[in-house]
Amino acid sequence: MRKIIILVSVLLLGVALMSYLYFSKLGIENDAKDLALQSATNNAALLFSFQNDKGFYEIIEGQNLLQQAIGKEKTDLLKQLKESFVNNKTINSLILDQEIYLSLLPDSNKTLNFLITIQVKPNQTALNFQNQLKPFLTPIAQEKNIYSAKVNDSLNIFVGVQHQVLTLSTSLKLIKDAGIRLKENPFTAYIKESRLQNKNVLAQLYINYNQAPLLLKNIISENINGELAVFNAQNSFATLNYNFSKEKILFNGNTEIKAADNYLKLFENIPVQNIEIQNVLPDQTANYTIYAYDNYQSWQKKLMSWQAQKKLTDKTTSLIKHIRSEYRTDLNAIFSVYLKNQFVTFQLNTGEKLTAISLSNGEKVKQLLFDVSEDYSDEIKHFKSSDILFSYLGEPMKNFVRPYYTIIDNYLIAANNASTIQSFLSRYRNNKLLIQEPEYLDAMNQLSSTSNIGYYINLKRSNNIFRSQMRPQYYKHLQADSGLKTFDTFYYQMSADQSKFLTNMLLNKYLKPQVPDSSSNR
Repeated sequence: MRKIIILVSVLLLGVALMSYLYFSKLGIENDAKDLALQSATNNAALLFSFQNDKGFYEIIEGQNLLQQAIGKEKTDLLKQLKESFVNNKTINSLILDQEIYLSLLPDSNKTLNFLITIQVKPNQTALNFQNQLKPFLTPIAQEKNIYSAKVNDSLNIFVGVQHQVLTLSTSLKLIKDAGIRLKENPFTAYIKESRLQNKNVLAQLYINYNQAPLLLKNIISENINGELAVFNAQNSFATLNYNFSKEKILFNGNTEIKAADNYLKLFENIPVQNIEIQNVLPDQTANYTIYAYDNYQSWQKKLMSWQAQKKLTDKTTSLIKHIRSEYRTDLNAIFSVYLKNQFVTFQLNTGEKLTAISLSNGEKVKQLLFDVSEDYSDEIKHFKSSDILFSYLGEPMKNFVRPYYTIIDNYLIAANNASTIQSFLSRYRNNKLLIQEPEYLDAMNQLSSTSNIGYYINLKRSNNIFRSQMRPQYYKHLQADSGLKTFDTFYYQMSADQSKFLTNMLLNKYLKPQVPDSSSNR
C-alpha cells in the first residue's frame, strides 16, 4: 500500500512539473508575442491596428477619407514608409501577415508624431532578423539598438530593433521612449482582452483616455479646462472597429469606464433612450453633449452616490436646507418630481454656453420656482442661489452656477447671460433649429436614434472656437481642403450595455444631392 501511495505521489508530482513547464513556456511565448503591443502602447492615446497584407492596403487605397483625416504631410510619410519598407521583399518576408500598430504620440516642440511598431514573424530568430536588416540600417552612435535608415533623398527615419520588435519613426525621442518593457501596462492588458472578442475586422482603433491630456496639450494653446477638463481624469478605454465606406469615416465598438467615481458611470446599466432634446437646439449650435436616463428618481440615487464619492453631499444638503428656510421652497418637490429623462449642454458658434433640461410639466415648474427666482423680464428669470442645477444634475452643470433661465415647451433653458437666453428664444420661435440642417440630419441618419450619451461637434460652426484654442499647425489642418475642411460633423455616441457602452464614432461629410440639369432634357 505504501509503495502504491509513493508511486501515485511521484506520478502526480511529475504531471504537476510538466504542466508548470508547459504553461511557463506558453506564457513566455505569449509575452514575446505581446512585446510589440507593449512597446506600441507606451504613452499612446491613440493606437490604430491592422494586418500587414495586400488586401488591407488595396481597400484603404480605395478610400481617401482616412488620409484626409490625418493630413497630407502624415499621409505622404506613411506612403513613403510603406514603399521603402513594407514593399521591400526582404523586410516584408519578416513581417508578412503580422499586426502593425500605428501610435499617435506627443513629440517635442508641441508636435504630434507617429510611431510604427511591428513584431516579426515567430519563425524568425532575433539574430537572423537583425542580420537581414543590417544592409538597410546605419547604427547611431551612443544609442543601443537604434539605427537610421534612408527612405529617399530627403527623408531619413529612426529604427529601433529589439527582441524581434521593429519600431519606426521620424522622431528619435519616440523610438527611445518605445523601448521594450517587460511589465504590461493597463492599456496593453485592455487591448489583449478586447482582441479576444473582436476578430476578423479590417482594422481597429484603440483609445486610451488616460493619455489624452498629453496629446491635447500639444494641440491646444491653453490649459485643459472648461469642457476639456473631463480629460484630466478620464480613466477609460475604447475599442472601435473600422467600417469601410467611401462616404464617411465610421468606427463602432465599445467604451469602458474604469474609475468608479467617473460621472459617466451614472449612465451604465440603464436602458437606452429615444433622444428628443436635440429638437430644441438652435441652428447656431457648434457642439453639444446629451445625457439620457430612464427615470429621474432612480437615476438620482446614482447621482447621490457619485456626490458622496466626490464629497459633495454636505454641500447639496446645505443648499436644499438653506432654500427651504430662506425662500420656503422645497427643491426636492420640484426637481425630483418634474425632471424628465434627458438634458443637454451646448455651445453656440459665438462661444456662448447654454443648457436645456427636459421637464414633464414646464408650467408647474415655472410656478414652483417663483420664490427662488428673481425677474429679469417677463420670460427670463435669475436664480437667487448658486448651484441649484449642479445639485440635481451633477458635473455638466458646474459652469452654470447662478444662471438666467426661461421655461418654454417643457424645457428649462439656462445660460450665464440674459442676452444669450433672449437670442435663443428668438431663434427658437422663428424655427431656426439644428434639426432642420441637412448636414445634421445626414449625420444622424448614420447613427442610432437611441443612446445614453452623445458628443456632437459641427466642425464648420466651431471654426472660431477652434481658432482661439488650437495651435496654428493643427488649425491649419482643420481648414485645409486636403484635411478636415470638407467634413462637417463629428459624433461620439454611447449606449449603455451592462458595464460598457456600445459606441459609434462618426466623422461625416454631407454630399448635397445632385440637381438634374434641365437643359439635358430638352
